Amino acid sequence: MRIAPILALAAFASLCAGGLGAQAQSGPQAAGVAPSSESVLRIAPFGGEGLGPGEAEALQNLVTSYAIELRSFRVIDAEGQELALREAETAVQLGIPKDIAPLAADYILSGRSLPAGGLIIFTLELTQVSTAEKHSVVETAPTVNGLILASRRMTRSLLQSLPELGPGGEAPAAGALGAPPAPADLPPSQAAVKNPSLAMAAGTWRGDKGLDRVSLFPDGRGLAVLSSGATMKVRARIQGSSIAVAQDQASIPEFYRSPGLDLKSAREVAATARPWKWIFSISTDGNSLFGVKESVFVKVDAQGAVSVDNNYVREALWKRLYR
Repeated sequence: MRIAPILALAAFASLCAGGLGAQAQSGPQAAGVAPSSESVLRIAPFGGEGLGPGEAEALQNLVTSYAIELRSFRVIDAEGQELALREAETAVQLGIPKDIAPLAADYILSGRSLPAGGLIIFTLELTQVSTAEKHSVVETAPTVNGLILASRRMTRSLLQSLPELGPGGEAPAAGALGAPPAPADLPPSQAAVKNPSLAMAAGTWRGDKGLDRVSLFPDGRGLAVLSSGATMKVRARIQGSSIAVAQDQASIPEFYRSPGLDLKSAREVAATARPWKWIFSISTDGNSLFGVKESVFVKVDAQGAVSVDNNYVREALWKRLYR
């Protein structure tokens, strides 16, 4: 999945924020009452010196949209809370029985970014108002796009341990097969082939993040050219109604080199990272492979210590170049 330029992202994030406003003004919640079964989560303005104002706002709007996706909180931002307070004050002045209440937050979610050695350290922090207890997750990335890519996982990681979320909000198990979800930029009319074959996937594909192109052969063998210029042998197999494309050689540091990861750190990652793997459906016209990538998420803290998350899963989309 390719990351859009920051201006396009900001526009998308603004639409997400608009959706939040629409949600806040519909149904019985329009009067400012949070349902008794839902806790109120307020998104505080993101700050810090690692991002520009537009970048911080775009990231904040994305995090807000991901919190709304969980459907386990009444989500508001500072502007929404101010509107609710004004509405309550007006109702009292008009003599309306006070059966409404301002949206007092049960939790406050905030974000802060700091620059450090050419990287951006971004912290999402959750504060429980009644106890002042704090929880946080930290991400380090060389660019804002890296933070954008990680924002959904960070939001879920921070919120999923709360009792309000419940088991329904847990992320799908990594590696679950069946029909992978179609990414948003695939036409809705583009159905997936129910019984794919390796011959259908043969050809050259333009890959997603970290991957320049991939050539697959009818017998399942393949070769991937990474964005770093390194090459990786891969092997495609049919698994149920899916086509699984997996790394078919031992990991080497060159697979993980990037502007934010030096050779020493890349060696540490290569020693512990699980093999790359994509689980795809193929579109009926044969021009798209869409599904998920099972990969790793690498963290480098301010002291340079490297940690590897081998449970990272994200959406992926390949487009055919030629057969």
